[in-house]
Amino acid sequence: MFEVTGESVLTLYGSHLTGTPASTLLVLSEKPLSDEAREALEKSAASLEFGEAPVAQAVLEGDGARLGAEDVRTILEGLDPVAVVAADAFAGETLSAAYRTPVTLDAANRLLGRTVVVFEDFEALMKTPADKQRAWALLKKLM
Repeated sequence: MFEVTGESVLTLYGSHLTGTPASTLLVLSEKPLSDEAREALEKSAASLEFGEAPVAQAVLEGDGARLGAEDVRTILEGLDPVAVVAADAFAGETLSAAYRTPVTLDAANRLLGRTVVVFEDFEALMKTPADKQRAWALLKKLM
C-alpha cells in the first residue's frame, strides 16, 4: 500500500529520480554525482545498515528543467526515506525552502523527524583521504 505513492513519485519525476519505493536513504544533488561519490554514498548506506534497497537519488537540474522546493517536498514525502543527504549547497537551500526552515551546511539537521545531512560540496570531499574521513564522520550522524 505504501509503495503506491513511492511508485507514482518515481514515475512522475523519472528523469530526475532513481531508486525504489523501498529506498531508505534519499540523496539530493544539483547535478549528477560522479561515480566515485555515488559509490561512496552507497557503501556508507550499507555500512550504516540502511537495508538492502538501493539509495534513491534525485538530481535537481537536468533534461532542461530544474526541480523546485515543492518538487523536492513531493519527492521526499512520496518516497518517505528514513534519512536524507543533500550533497551540495543548492540541494540544501532547496530543502530549506521546501520545509521553510533553515539548514546548516556540513552538519546534521532534522526535518520533520528525519535526519538530514547537508554538505556544502560532497564531491569536493572525495579528493583526499582526510576529506573523505570528514565526509564519513558526517554521514555517521545519519543514524
